[in-house]
Amino acid sequence: MNARPAVRDALVKRKMLHWREIARFKCHGHICPPSQARKNYWRLIARYPEIAARLGFNEASVYL
Repeated sequence: MNARPAVRDALVKRKMLHWREIARFKCHGHICPPSQARKNYWRLIARYPEIAARLGFNEASVYL
């Protein structure tokens, strides 16, 4: 992602929260199934581990 570090961190945080909420609460209004939302969340965690650690997220956060 080509953005300043502060902007990039904010965008990644927003994406992580978005996918985590869809996976956790199984919103019926979303087109994406919860299983795909979990995969997207885990992909972001793997790609940006330093941001996830700073936010306190890990792979199991999607189930809590």
